[in-house]
Amino acid sequence: MAATSGGSSRKRTSAPRAELGASAPLYIDGDDVIPGEVIVTLKADAADAMTASVPIHPGGRGVSMADSLGVSGVDAVLARLGAYDITRLAPPSQGIARSVMALDGVPEPEESILGRSFRVRIDAKVAPDKAAAELDALDEVEVAEPNRWREASVIPDDPQFGAQWGLTKINAPDAWDVTKGSASVVVAVIDSGVDLDHPELAPLLVPGFDMVDLGPNPTPNPGWRFEGDFAGRDAIPEDEVGHGTHVAGTIAAVSNNAVGVAGVGWQTRIMPIKALTRVVRISDGRVSGTGSSADVAAAIRYAADNGAHVINMSLGSPSSTSVEASAVAYAVSKGVVVVAAMGNDGSSSPSFPAAYPDVIAVAAIQSNESRAAFSQTGPHIDISAPGVGILSTYLAGGLATMAGTSMASPHVAGVAALVKAVKPSLTATEIGDILRSTAKPLRDVASDPVPNDRYGWGLLDASAAVLKARGPIVLKPTITVKLRTPVVACVPRTITLPECGTIKTVLPLQCKKIKSIHIACPVTTTVTKVPTTVTGPGPGPQPGGADPFGVEQGDYEAGFAAGYAAAIEELQSGGGDAYGEGLFDE
Repeated sequence: MAATSGGSSRKRTSAPRAELGASAPLYIDGDDVIPGEVIVTLKADAADAMTASVPIHPGGRGVSMADSLGVSGVDAVLARLGAYDITRLAPPSQGIARSVMALDGVPEPEESILGRSFRVRIDAKVAPDKAAAELDALDEVEVAEPNRWREASVIPDDPQFGAQWGLTKINAPDAWDVTKGSASVVVAVIDSGVDLDHPELAPLLVPGFDMVDLGPNPTPNPGWRFEGDFAGRDAIPEDEVGHGTHVAGTIAAVSNNAVGVAGVGWQTRIMPIKALTRVVRISDGRVSGTGSSADVAAAIRYAADNGAHVINMSLGSPSSTSVEASAVAYAVSKGVVVVAAMGNDGSSSPSFPAAYPDVIAVAAIQSNESRAAFSQTGPHIDISAPGVGILSTYLAGGLATMAGTSMASPHVAGVAALVKAVKPSLTATEIGDILRSTAKPLRDVASDPVPNDRYGWGLLDASAAVLKARGPIVLKPTITVKLRTPVVACVPRTITLPECGTIKTVLPLQCKKIKSIHIACPVTTTVTKVPTTVTGPGPGPQPGGADPFGVEQGDYEAGFAAGYAAAIEELQSGGGDAYGEGLFDE
């Protein structure tokens, strides 16, 4: 993902606001390296031989006491680099277990790789890339690399866009006929936190975490200053930027309550994980969110270990890191769907974490289904979603419109949660396949292939995705023959039709004194067409007998004469949770 690439003006309904976004990224000339920090991953044997006690990230507030790893060759170099404040990115795994897996030919799990990875703060005068190169050359080190900035992928937007056109564009209302989401499905929003008291979000929140740890004196690039909570980890992921709150409200919001906005999910739960803190451009007061790839990796691990089913990351920068890639792989191995924004610099350069394997990378479109000019392109795009003029929740209980691939990504994460609600047994890979295969193909010219480098597989389609996840309509109807005037010789009977998506049966009326046939069919899905025809001796179909109609809640009538046979056909289509019945009278 690209860094923030512009200021944001937006319309809000309440509370004062700061301008969100920046006309230039926090890093300079494409350099997204965090000054004074490196990430070191030890080889497995070296990690097992460590003698130092290193705190696990996330931890408490302030600086850790560790300034060495207890590996002599590595510690000598760390000392020369002025190392201090060393934290482990995940709990260490057991060396014996790794040895057994190696003998069995099983790849080492990503969990154990994170467990031997450390964020190391060094003398600010030492260039991180040179420090990493020196450490990387050591026999005990598997990889050493600079820590890198990750930034919110939001851009300026015209405040005239106030309606939630994006939900209609992705066919969310039709999807809601099938599911409005489930309280059992959790989406982790790894971002700038969430307005924890927002009335549209608070009832849907589950416990999260503030993962930001940039140290007691982080060094911003020239022209910027830190204003947010950048050094204290705790269980209060309060948003100081507004970006995470906006993203969360697109994924899920208290809906159908005549207040505020609707989210893609009405029941979906949100796990706010703060990985970006507030920074301000000194020249004009523009606000952005920024954090580190090490904190993002820890946030991904936290989400995967604490019950998240989907992760949304509307953040990124041009460079990858091994620990972040390992964290993504770990989450996917636990069945978590990982969704990320493509970035906003309009180029074809990859952005991370969107470009990692198994991440669903999301591009942005305008309301006319053309690519948003800022949306990055490239072969790793999976899908496109609305990303211009997106109205959602904001700080102080308010609303705002924003634009960016940051706004497109949560549409996809929200639909992934709907798909998971429909069929909880689906794996992360299966959910990704469903989203891609049901997307509406988009092309700039007719000859463009699908997928392509501008739209991926096309426009997200929530309705098609949940219908595919649910599979063919399965009805369990019964047909009950009833007498309006009871006759002993004509006993009512019930016929249970087979469970299948398309039902065809013929029910002959054997008793001439039968005045009606009552079709009692609990319809657990909305069936769009139910052609009913009547055949047999006599005058032919009666009024209503041949009319197709839609089944929703209520009773529907079609008449026929005694002695006729009713051919009943229910076609596979649609979805919902309505209950209805067909009533066929003389």
